[in-house]
Amino acid sequence: MSLLYQDPSMSHDEATKLLASGIDTNITAALVSIGLNEADNIWALHTCLKYLASESESVAASAITALGHLARRHGELDKETVLSELENVKEKFPSLEGIVADTLDDIEAFT
Repeated sequence: MSLLYQDPSMSHDEATKLLASGIDTNITAALVSIGLNEADNIWALHTCLKYLASESESVAASAITALGHLARRHGELDKETVLSELENVKEKFPSLEGIVADTLDDIEAFT
C-alpha cells in the first residue's frame, strides 16, 4: 500500500469553490482546510455548522473535525450552538461518536 500526502492548505476562495461543487470529496477537503487554515473564524464556524447537517457521513465527519481545529486555533466558538449540533450529529450518525468525542475534548481544552 502506498500513502499519498495531500496538503490541506487552500485559499478561502478555493475552499468556497470546492464547497459549491457539491462533490463530497471536494467538500471534505475544503472543510479540513477551513479548520486548519481559515482566518475568518465566524465564517468558518457557520460553514462547519452548515455541513454538520449533511446527509453524507464523510462530510459531517469532516465538519466535526474542522470544528475541533477551529477551537484549537482560535480558542473560541459558540459552545452552546456547537454542542447542540454535535449532539444532533451523534443521533443521525452514531458511528461518528468517537470523532465527536475528540472534538468535544478539543473544545474543552482550548476554549
